[in-house]
This record gives sequence, structure tokens and C-alpha cells, in this order.
Amino acid sequence: MKKVLLSLLVVFASLALFAVEPAFDVSGTAGFEFKMDEGGLDIESVLDADLSIDVSFTTTLPATLTAGFTFSPVTVTTESTEVTTTAGATDTDVLTSVVVEPGLSLNYVQYEQEAWLLRFEPNAIALSNYTLSGYTDAVGSLKLGLTDYGVNVVLADRLAGEVTEHATGDFALPQDWILGASYDLDVSGVKGLVAGAFKFEDATNNRVTVEGEVTEVPVPGSLSADVAFGMLNFEDSGTASSVTAYRVYAAYKYPYEMEDITVTPHVGLTWQNNLKKVYEEESSNDLMVIYYGDDSAWADTQEVTAGVDLSYLATPITVDLTDTLAIDLSEVSSPVFALDLTAAVDYAISDLSSAGVEVPVEVADLTDFASTLSITPHGYLTYGVAEVPVTLGADVYYFFEDGEQAENAIAYMANVSYAFNDYMSAGAHVGNETLDVYGNVNGADTLADLHWYLYLKAEFEF
Repeated sequence: MKKVLLSLLVVFASLALFAVEPAFDVSGTAGFEFKMDEGGLDIESVLDADLSIDVSFTTTLPATLTAGFTFSPVTVTTESTEVTTTAGATDTDVLTSVVVEPGLSLNYVQYEQEAWLLRFEPNAIALSNYTLSGYTDAVGSLKLGLTDYGVNVVLADRLAGEVTEHATGDFALPQDWILGASYDLDVSGVKGLVAGAFKFEDATNNRVTVEGEVTEVPVPGSLSADVAFGMLNFEDSGTASSVTAYRVYAAYKYPYEMEDITVTPHVGLTWQNNLKKVYEEESSNDLMVIYYGDDSAWADTQEVTAGVDLSYLATPITVDLTDTLAIDLSEVSSPVFALDLTAAVDYAISDLSSAGVEVPVEVADLTDFASTLSITPHGYLTYGVAEVPVTLGADVYYFFEDGEQAENAIAYMANVSYAFNDYMSAGAHVGNETLDVYGNVNGADTLADLHWYLYLKAEFEF
């Protein structure tokens, strides 16, 4: 049987038919930085640029056709070849070519009328957190949007090169695609969406997802909620198997404002299970997982939270108190009560200077308070010299972790910077602090391991 080939092409066959109106958007930061520390020096360029081109092809028809591009001044393309170095050895990929040239990538093509639109993107077009999202792998997507009704339908292709034109073969259901749809809710002041998607890899591996989100309700305060259910069907050692996942999330807060004081009670609920199994692809693409190894957003969780935050502003003093009591109900017979509390006081010395202290307190298990108590007081001073463009800064941290003082309990830091103008500055840093993967201070070295560095940098935005 002849293979049935269904294709939808948007062809720019003759630009003479259109009035082309390109709009260029170039932005970023450029400059250089000179750095020197105990063991070396670096002189580095600073360039963080983004160049995009949006082109409108306007016609006499009651519709608009637009396309977006990103231009990369330098694109590096590499090619590797698999070789066997010695008899019986494992094959090894060897870099065989490197091509450096400018690159132009297509971001989207969109045809839009008053009541509907058709959009193409060379990736997954997001609908919601778990149906189709920025974490979904796809090589291309088409979206049909019925703008008058708040309905969106997306078909995503997960694998390129599966169609062979003019080839013969038996008719079969295509593989590696996702079909999703969403509806924008706006009923009696309740706003959000409902969405669903069917992911089909092959006959033995597919997934169904249904999700609902609430972003606004006609009640005082702020309420957000998200409910999702997914079922993954797969083959395990030749046997058909399935697993389900669910997520229920809700958070509510309401600030009471009383002159200089704001009191904000808040509650939350997170109840989720098997997300990492059913959404393995999406969780592995999460940047928090890739760069920081933090998969808490996908981990099994049964937790209820509550707290009351306090903010007091009486210039020049600001006082903040945030606290959250979390009840982990993973084991219903033995719930775990944890407390996160942070008290902070800031004193504005002048427009350029301030001093303050913040005290984060964490108790991982209130029933074992003594051995799970961690306190990390942090004092700071920033002083801007009014007569000259010099800023001095000092920080000190104290680490008390899991019921005992850390081996190196105190971290010291001092900074000085001089601004030649709005674009160029120089400075120095000295300290014994250590940082976590997020760049936050998480400990201290011995004073014998005190580090320092100098810098001179120039940056401007465009």
C-alpha cells in the first residue's frame, strides 16, 4: 500500500507578493574584566548578546504572517567519527571536523487572523507544566489557536527524519509525537486553564496527562493551585505495565496592611507522587537538575505548610520576619515537623550606605530540636563614600549546623570598589568564605586559607 503522506507547508515562494517589514532587536552586555588572585591572572572578554529579527509579511488579506529569527555571529559545528583504536578495543568517538561560521536560526512562523492563528516553532510549544512544557523534547510543533474561544491545540514532533517521500510501505500509526490541547478559563472571576496531552512513542510506550491550573480567584488575597494526573504505559521485560503520577498543589496568602506593619499569613499544600517516573524526560531536562542536582520539584512529597510573615518599615529601619512550619506527611503515623524562620533588620545610614543583620534558623525536626537546629547569623555593612565613588563592604557569617558549631564557624569578607564612571570600575575582595552551587555562602575555610583577588572591568549595555 502506498504510504499516506500528510504534510502542511508554509512556503515563502515569492517575497515580491509581500511588503517585508523587518524589526531588529539587539541587546546585551559587552566589555572586559581583568582579574588577579594569589596564583594567577586573567584578562577576559565579557559578551552576553542577543540578536533577534522579527519579520512581518503584510498583505492585503485580513491576516498577518510573521517570522522570527536569531542570528549568531559565530556558530561552532563539530563532527565526530567512531573509530576502533586497537583490535578488540571499544569504539571511540574522535573529533574529525570543526566548522566556525555565522548562524541563522528560525524561532517561529506565525499566520494570524482575527479569530485564529497557526504557529510553528522548532521545539515544543508549551501548554502547561506537565502536558507540553519547556522541558519537553521536540524537533518541531504546530499550534492552532482559536483566540475567540481561548482554545489551543498543539501537535509536537519528537523525532526528525521519519518520513521518506515517494517510498512504499504498509500503513501504520506514526510514532514519536505529542498531541495536546488547552482551554483558558475565565468564569465568574476564576482564571486559569485546563489542559490535556497524549504522548505516543510507540504502541508499547505512551502517556496521558490531564492538568488544571488556577491563577486568580475572586477572593481577598492571592490563591494559586495546580492539579495534574498522568499515566504512563510501557513495556517491562516483554510485559505491558503502567504507572500513574499525580500532583496537587495549592498556596494562599493574604497581607494585612496596617500603616507601617504588614502581616501576611500563608498556607500551602504539596501532594505529589511518581512524577520522576512518569515525567522522566521532563525532569532530566530541568535546569535545576542538570546544573545543581536539585530534583526536589519532582520528588515524592506530601507536605502541608503554614506561617505568618511580618514586615515593619519605619524609615530608616526595616524589620522582616518570615517563617514557615512544614509538616511532612510521607509517613502518616510519624509526621515530621520542620521550621524555617528568618529575622532581618536593615538600617539605612544614607542613600549610599546601610547596615544590618539577618538570622536564618532551620529546624529539620522539631521533635529532635537540639540535634537538628541550624543557625547562620549574617551581619553586613555597605558604606558609600559621598565625596568619592568608593564603596566599602564587609560581611561576617557564623555557622551553627545540626546542633553543633561548625569546624570553621566564622566566615569573613571585605570588599572595596571604585567607580571610574558608569561603565568602568576596579576593586578587591578578601575573605575565607566558601560557596555552594548556587553562589551562596555556605561555610568557611580556615584563616590560613584566606583568599583574595583584584579586578578591573568595563561593561556597557546595548
